[in-house]
Amino acid sequence: MFRPASGRGLVRRYYLYRATIAVGFITPIFTLFLLRTLTFTQVGALSAIYASLSVVGEIPTGYVGDRLGRRASLLLSVLFTVVSLAGFVLASGFRWYGFLYALWALALTLRSGSMDAWLYDTLTERLDSEQFSRIRGRGDAVQKWTAAVSMVAGGLLYGLHPTYPFVAAVGFNSLGFFALLSLPKNRQYADRGSDSRSADRLDPLETVSVIRTYLARPPLRALVLYIGLFYAVLGVSHTYIQPMVVETLGPYAAAIGVQVPAGVPTAAARVGEAGAALALGLGVLYAALTAVASAGGYYAGAVEDRLGVRRAVVVVPALTAVALVGPLWLALVVLPTFTTMRTAKPLVQPIVNGYINDHVESVGRATLLSAVSMLHMILRTPLALAAGMVADATTATTAVAALGGLFLVAGGAVWLFGEIAPETVAASGDGASKSAS
Repeated sequence: MFRPASGRGLVRRYYLYRATIAVGFITPIFTLFLLRTLTFTQVGALSAIYASLSVVGEIPTGYVGDRLGRRASLLLSVLFTVVSLAGFVLASGFRWYGFLYALWALALTLRSGSMDAWLYDTLTERLDSEQFSRIRGRGDAVQKWTAAVSMVAGGLLYGLHPTYPFVAAVGFNSLGFFALLSLPKNRQYADRGSDSRSADRLDPLETVSVIRTYLARPPLRALVLYIGLFYAVLGVSHTYIQPMVVETLGPYAAAIGVQVPAGVPTAAARVGEAGAALALGLGVLYAALTAVASAGGYYAGAVEDRLGVRRAVVVVPALTAVALVGPLWLALVVLPTFTTMRTAKPLVQPIVNGYINDHVESVGRATLLSAVSMLHMILRTPLALAAGMVADATTATTAVAALGGLFLVAGGAVWLFGEIAPETVAASGDGASKSAS
């Protein structure tokens, strides 16, 4: 169907795939969409459902990626994403939303380990695995640039009707099927033919052994715990960006003539109200933040070269946690806080995943990366529930500040008692030979 691509052509096709998984149309208005009929506690419960199901699904879906092939896993991910987005157009209410969150969780778990495993193995086979952080980070940047453009459109569409951004997202994300079909299978899946006893395949007991071997001891143990807590705090915090905008910036917007919904800004944030001008403003704000944040992924390789793995993965999360606390005392600090929140993960994730890939054999790589995501979701579940209750009792801004403070305490303890990303010899057998400087 598609001609074989050169090395550069293959990277361009990977970037095209990353563009098609952007969900910019719904990002700036998603929480407000839910808050039309739900409370903060119910929104937190949905996030907890998503996290819990991700915990259950990460290992099986990582196993699917290692067993059936990474591209097959990614194709299934696109299918479940599109079905979930379509569901938000057709259904409403907490129970239906819970079902759609389950589909979304399944889609994300099918992608979480397989996407990076496919890229790392493809670079090892065809180019250079040491380019992983750079190419993966630039893929993040492409995804964010695409999201930034569609975010403005999403805010405008929400002002016309709340379901229109989801309709647009269904059409756009469906393009992921064609992008994926243009990508080759990893060599071990393309060449194994009908041999069901291929040495490149793990059985379930071997899968458990791989996870225990790599994650329960140095050099990955402290790193995975520290970064998993950071991803959990950041993931829950992102839920509250939209209500934080209304709470902190609503009075300033009203002062310059922007129409703010009736009632105090906090009340408007709680019920999910957003006039057309405010919805469009959210889209523009998200687009601007995402465009700035794309620098995080684009320069991940340069930051790794400059700081080294250890300092990058320790310092960036710590500074982000400090930024989460700031808006509690000074409302206008919320803009650099949002920028930091949006930049931190795409900056750190390619570095972390590259370090993990360097210290894991090729067999079971997708499963292990899925296990890392599973830990993040285990930690996210109680945080989502607690943050929802805090937000209902106080404000969304207070809930996010509490999450930042929690990371500073708990992450500091992990740093104090564990060695995060020590310099070690990389795993052999897959072409990786660099140390984690």
